[in-house]
Amino acid sequence: MSVALFSQQSAKPKVVIVPFDAKGVPQDEADVVTELFISEYAATGKATVPDRNSFDKLAKEQSFQASSWSDSEKIAKLGKAINANQAVVGQIMKFREEIIVTIKVIDINTTEILSSKTERLKDISQLFDKIPGICKELAEKSNYVPMQYKVGDEGEGGGIIFYVSQEGFVVYDGMGGEKVCHYLEMSKSTLGVSKWAPSKDYNNTFNEIGYGKSNTYKILKYYKDSDLTEWECAAYRCSIFSTEKAAAGEWFLPSRDELNEMYNTMSRTVISDATKSTFWSSSEISADTAYNLKFNDGFENLINKDNTYSVRAIRAF
Repeated sequence: MSVALFSQQSAKPKVVIVPFDAKGVPQDEADVVTELFISEYAATGKATVPDRNSFDKLAKEQSFQASSWSDSEKIAKLGKAINANQAVVGQIMKFREEIIVTIKVIDINTTEILSSKTERLKDISQLFDKIPGICKELAEKSNYVPMQYKVGDEGEGGGIIFYVSQEGFVVYDGMGGEKVCHYLEMSKSTLGVSKWAPSKDYNNTFNEIGYGKSNTYKILKYYKDSDLTEWECAAYRCSIFSTEKAAAGEWFLPSRDELNEMYNTMSRTVISDATKSTFWSSSEISADTAYNLKFNDGFENLINKDNTYSVRAIRAF
């Protein structure tokens, strides 16, 4: 069995590069760094970057200066004017015999620092060769822009949104990776019925929101040398599901708490086309049993893994 697991695509933010502030170094050198940064950040392909002239014009109209980044009201006002999601702000400072460069990526709406980088140099010219790598690192850490969805909307993967978290929640992939997401979407239809897994083994799964992906990976990893079928394994059925907007491997079997959230918001939609009104979660309680949920009355069961129940795939973004 070979399954490409859990690839994701993120929305591309609009990022404005604010002219770098100079302290103890010539401003024209900071301006050169700004121009290089604009070019290299755009070259990452992770963001849309307005040209500097557009920013300078709007900043001048609003009397906006580098020191204004400590004023959240000014940030929000400027953000609306330039229709940007994020801003890169930087300082180049001379301290004794060193040049210290600090760079931050800021969420314009919340003023939260999404990523940052500090470099200590002997000479500012040493920064030039580092700029492409710095831009790539900062862009990759802060390239996600949550869209404004609500429960019942179509998600970016072509499913139905059933869980929204404005503050975000961590999604674990089971391989040591993690990502902050804001939404869970479910497949628009029930995928069919499956056993939980073909044999009785404990896979160290979890119940909480954010662990459905990790649970699914662990189950599939255990059976990586087996020729699974959709009927034999609910997690496998979800892992091979795809839509026009989201590839196989992006979808997974929900954890216990994720399944409960689906019931809380979308129970009637979920059972509308189901062969059985009871659905599997990816969370187990023992080597023999796993959690499932009856969507006609909300009753939770601990059921033997050899039984067959309905399966609905979900996706986080």
